[in-house]
Amino acid sequence: MTILLLYKIGITVLAVLGLSFVAEKISARLAGLLSGYPIGTAIILHFYGLEYGPRFAADAAIYNLCGLFASQCFAYTYYKVTQRSSSLFWASALALAGYVLPALIVSQMNPTRLTALALALIVTSLFCILLRNNTVERVAPPKAWSFRLVVSRLFFTASLVLLVTEFADIVGPSWAGIFSAFPVALYPLVFLLHRENGPETVRTLLSNFPYGLWSVIAYALSVSFFYPRYGVIWGTLLGFSMATLVLAVVSIKPLLRHWQSLRQRPA
Repeated sequence: MTILLLYKIGITVLAVLGLSFVAEKISARLAGLLSGYPIGTAIILHFYGLEYGPRFAADAAIYNLCGLFASQCFAYTYYKVTQRSSSLFWASALALAGYVLPALIVSQMNPTRLTALALALIVTSLFCILLRNNTVERVAPPKAWSFRLVVSRLFFTASLVLLVTEFADIVGPSWAGIFSAFPVALYPLVFLLHRENGPETVRTLLSNFPYGLWSVIAYALSVSFFYPRYGVIWGTLLGFSMATLVLAVVSIKPLLRHWQSLRQRPA
């Protein structure tokens, strides 16, 4: 059990630290796309499979597709709040409420794989449309990384992912699947970036978040098929293969536009 806990902490912290580095040192737009990659979903569904069995994780993956509605409501609410206030408290509180309310609705559903997929496709398309005209804003220079900064990111992220995964055996596969869609990597990322760099970086990141979620849809759908047939390890690898392919297709156009804008900037 100790090894499993350390594995959870290590993977999650590396994901958030990596996304933080991309957002602060390279591009918040790119970090937004990558934050849609199934980092948190894969971590949680993987450990569901290891701890509670492949069938439990496969059933949870179907609810994960429905739970993307709640996770995108979280991101959109956080984005809209930071347009009106720089308060970290209100952005977090209202965004978490924006997650819980749709999650309660989803928890009353009894979806098939097809209905869950249809909901995920419709909702993700909607949020892509809602955020499509948002321009990239000027980002304040990031603060230098320090030991204290890294430790605070480690502790916050690890605590969150452990809280979500440890309650899976209590709530059952439906709520477990919804929890697996909780932005377990995105929330600590935007919370910490907001606290340390202000809301501008966060808005740029969140405006690109839905576009990366097409890869989560591919991953969760793959897990629902592959885990019962091929087991957790092979199912995870196949899921990541599908997610990576989808993310590459979705992100190539905005990335080319971003790199072109960098070349056009005066030296």
